[in-house]
This record gives sequence, structure tokens and C-alpha cells, in this order.
Amino acid sequence: MTKGLILLAMLLFPGVCMAEGYERITERFFGYLEQGRTDEAIDLLSSTNEWVGANTDQVIHLKDQLARLSNLVGEYLFHEMILEQRVGSRYAHLIYLVGYDRQPLRFELKVYRPGDQWRLQGVSFDANLSDDVEKLANQRILE
Repeated sequence: MTKGLILLAMLLFPGVCMAEGYERITERFFGYLEQGRTDEAIDLLSSTNEWVGANTDQVIHLKDQLARLSNLVGEYLFHEMILEQRVGSRYAHLIYLVGYDRQPLRFELKVYRPGDQWRLQGVSFDANLSDDVEKLANQRILE
């Protein structure tokens, strides 16, 4: 997988999770990935999206990229949150380490709650996590 594999899909996601928290959104998303049901993971994100339809170029491209992941990095093994950056009580930027047989990937999810329901504002994934960790480690050597 190339370092340049970055995919950002701006998606709104009302109706999946009430004010109880956004964890239900992310767990359902990763649950589908774990089962190899990548199209359903994206359908979950776009099903109630009034701004991005299910057959837009962004959604089709995201489905294609996720479907090809297992051929590139192997079987899905796990996911764990490595950073949760909240801004007040209505916005959060979440970064997950997602383990596959060949290598880990970084998934970033942005969630927003304008009213009573959480929405997924954006999803991206890339293979640059190990490069970023290496850069950080090298910077710390110089401190």
C-alpha cells in the first residue's frame, strides 16, 4: 500500500445515535469492517445523509477502496482508539489504530452533534501512521 493512500469522504450521519454518545456509530462502523462487510459500513454512514447520496462518486470510491483493503493489507484484526480530541461537548476528532495482517492503518473519524443526534462529519484512512510515529520518535531524540 502506498504512503499516498488517503481517502476523505465528507459525510453527514444523522439518526444513528442519540445524545448517549458517538461510540455506537464508530462501533457499528468497525463491526462491519471486522465482518468484511465494507459496503454496509459505508451504507451505514451514508444511509441517512441528506447531503451525500449513496451513489455519489465519493461514496462509490470509498466503497471501492475499503473493499480492496483485504487484498492489500490482509485480514482485519482489531481497532483501538489512540486519540480522542474533543472540542466542547459537540465535536470530536477520533483517531483509531486499525490492525490488519500486513500492517496497521490509521482511520480518522470526525463527529459532530448540532442537536440531539451525532453525525459523522468525515472519514479518512491511510497507511502513514508508522511514518508519523517514526518522525515523532526522531524528534524526541533531539529534545
